[in-house]
Amino acid sequence: MSTTIRGISKGELQKRISQGHRPMRDAIGALPAARWEEKLPAGWTLKEMVGHLAYWESTVPAFVDSLRTGVAREGSEDVDELNARAAAEARRVSREQILRRWDDAHSEMLEVARNLSDAELEDDDLVKKLECETYGHYPDHYADLAAAIKDKDDLLALVQTAWTGFRLAIGAIGVPGLEEKTSTGWTYKDLVAHAAAWEDSAATRLHVFRESKTQSAVDDADEFNAAVVERTGGRDAREVIRELDAVHARIIDEIGKLTPDEIHANDSWVIAIVAGNTYGHYAEHLDEIFASVPKRPAELLGKMREGWRPFRRAVNRAGLSTLSETTPSGWTYKAMLSHVANWMEKLEAELPNRLAGRRGPFPDVDAENARAAEASKSRSAHETVERVHTAYKNVVDLLTALPADRDIDFLAVRLVVGETYGHFVEHIGEIEAAVPRTAAAYLDRIEKIWKPFRAAIRERGRAGLGEPTSSGWTYKDLVAHVVGWMDQTIGEMRTREFRTGWTTNTIQEFNDRSVRTHDLVGPEAMLDELDTVYRRLLETVRGLGQGDVDEKIAGSLPCYTYLHWEEHFAELGVPL
Repeated sequence: MSTTIRGISKGELQKRISQGHRPMRDAIGALPAARWEEKLPAGWTLKEMVGHLAYWESTVPAFVDSLRTGVAREGSEDVDELNARAAAEARRVSREQILRRWDDAHSEMLEVARNLSDAELEDDDLVKKLECETYGHYPDHYADLAAAIKDKDDLLALVQTAWTGFRLAIGAIGVPGLEEKTSTGWTYKDLVAHAAAWEDSAATRLHVFRESKTQSAVDDADEFNAAVVERTGGRDAREVIRELDAVHARIIDEIGKLTPDEIHANDSWVIAIVAGNTYGHYAEHLDEIFASVPKRPAELLGKMREGWRPFRRAVNRAGLSTLSETTPSGWTYKAMLSHVANWMEKLEAELPNRLAGRRGPFPDVDAENARAAEASKSRSAHETVERVHTAYKNVVDLLTALPADRDIDFLAVRLVVGETYGHFVEHIGEIEAAVPRTAAAYLDRIEKIWKPFRAAIRERGRAGLGEPTSSGWTYKDLVAHVVGWMDQTIGEMRTREFRTGWTTNTIQEFNDRSVRTHDLVGPEAMLDELDTVYRRLLETVRGLGQGDVDEKIAGSLPCYTYLHWEEHFAELGVPL
């Protein structure tokens, strides 16, 4: 039965072709080479089936050309003979060659479809030809494809091959972009939650089937989808992304427990459930997602900056002293940041390959991560943070050097996403766990950093305050400067009036003024003032109340206090 609507739009036609072809192509391409020579239920091999698909798609351009020119096509040959010829030709070439032949035929057919006129889209014969050789044809071979899937490893390969592109495309949109509307009217965040919900449902159905051999179903798909959108509205986009990853891990775990008999029971019900909720489902939404995937260097740089700013802010607010502590994931913050920097550094060597549409040698991920974590032990916290900043800047420079008016191959886009802002979002939760949020947490952090700072000042004694630091001013000037910034944050917290727009010049003027106003203050009085202002600082922070501290205070308080003190640890001989 034809599913073509008379007068179909070009966009809808292309969508149907894409949604039919993509999961079929991904699935066939993901199957191991050993499957390609095995006989399928239809009597041919997988390679012969691909040759058959390629042949019929290749007939579309000539068919359309004959309609346009009015030149009659040569007499129709017997379909069985044409199929036999296509199969024989497929047997004579390699797996890679026949896949390339299908890809080329599909690309040529798509080009024809893209250039159809409105009048041609009203031609039933023409549109029916496109349907019969593409999205109407692929389902004829679903049974053969299912038969080629022998076990859980084959099925996992199909799912994971499609998942990688789907997940990286979502990551390429960036966290802020997930709040934007898709072409269908919901947000990308809704779409991600929708994909997660269906995978979660499928994982549950697979579990029930394994335990009881019962085939369950979702009663009403529209109600299911509406409920997902309803509960997604107020959620943080990062939480939704984490849910998608967790749910995907769950369905992968369920697939990994399936036996070959379970996979093929009841007309391969399991394969249908997995396909419909993973690689087949990804294909339905991939064009929608790709509409917001950055394609030009400026777009990609914009997404990188969107992801870098909150990541860098969290690193800065966590402070240097914290970086030697253990993250919720079990390694140190230094190790995690070294890991992030290492993968950005790897990008430079691989980017030329990806820009050319190919992949270089795939690194041993576990070995690289272990090496980066071990190397972090010999670096200071300051060196580690500087390494991350330098690695990020180098990626910015690489992308800035690309031609501004040329699209970037998605292989390159996904590389940049995976090693920059798509990677930042994976680890920002770890860093944010180290950032104080409440007044009590700020007090703990302030006191923790104050102790070594104040001890270093005390070691110098009153007489030592007149000696020069490695930066050229005296230790007394350093103390006066610290007092000035503590006074600044105390005043801002108490008045709720926050100075903004600081520049290098205005910061230097503030520092000079802080030092100048204490020129006539003696060493003992200077230390007394330092301790007095510190007590006022603690008193002010205690007065902020319960709950998370106001964002304006959170943005300035650390910079004027514990992060600032850490900046002077090197001068004071305090190790980080």
